[in-house]
Amino acid sequence: MSWHGQINRTIWEIRHLIEQRPKDLRLRRELLRTHFLQRFEYDRSHHIPRDDRSFLFLQDGRTPACLLLHGANGTPAEMRDLGNYLYSKGFTVFCPRASRFDAKDRPVTWESWVTLARDALETTLDYSKKTMLVGLSIGGTVAMTLNQVQPVPAMALLAPAVAPKLGFKGQLYSIVRHISPTLFYRYAGWNGEIAKAMDHVRNDIKDITTPTLVLQALDDRVMSTKGLKILRRRVTHEDSEVVVLPSGTHALTRGKAKNDVFERVFQFAVKQNLITLDEST
Repeated sequence: MSWHGQINRTIWEIRHLIEQRPKDLRLRRELLRTHFLQRFEYDRSHHIPRDDRSFLFLQDGRTPACLLLHGANGTPAEMRDLGNYLYSKGFTVFCPRASRFDAKDRPVTWESWVTLARDALETTLDYSKKTMLVGLSIGGTVAMTLNQVQPVPAMALLAPAVAPKLGFKGQLYSIVRHISPTLFYRYAGWNGEIAKAMDHVRNDIKDITTPTLVLQALDDRVMSTKGLKILRRRVTHEDSEVVVLPSGTHALTRGKAKNDVFERVFQFAVKQNLITLDEST
């Protein structure tokens, strides 16, 4: 049996034991750890550099959790500093790697990212019902989509992919897309999947009743602040916040405003009673 099959069998066995002993925290920790190992071993078998592989920062006791979803052209590496910060504050942190291409280097669909994230979220919620979704760029788009079918206590959307900032090339793509959608999607590859994901958020996502923090920087050269106007109408919970930062670029987890971003995410989690200041380390 392959390592993948062995891990799948182990996950099934642990879930079966949890059904028999639902209060056993050790089993829930082991389930999350085994799910992470499945992702990590997959990354390693495909020769993904260590920093770009899925990561898990697992606390010893029963703690709240954060599921981090990286951006469209990024990897878990761009979420690692945020993960370390949240771990230092008392969270268990899991960030699975999602690939733009399959084993044969063909573009995957953005829906496959949602499927992977849903699997990771279900396992993380098994570990802790106090789980916060944190998504960067298309990771935020995936988080919003996932929350429609698997609501979480809170979300943080960092420069979410909702409305692109179009330069000349982007405007040309947009024209081609409307004139000949079939031709566009044939040659656009992964960029076409990103466009579909943004269309879905703008047209199909219902009101977001989950407490949601939305952050975007004015100097974001990838996403337009028009997306924030849309989200201001969609996030309906009274605790939700939509904040425009003076700077930080699109990669908010790596830009010069990252420390402010990290603190805002943590304080939002405190506000939603996911963790208390006394619990944070």
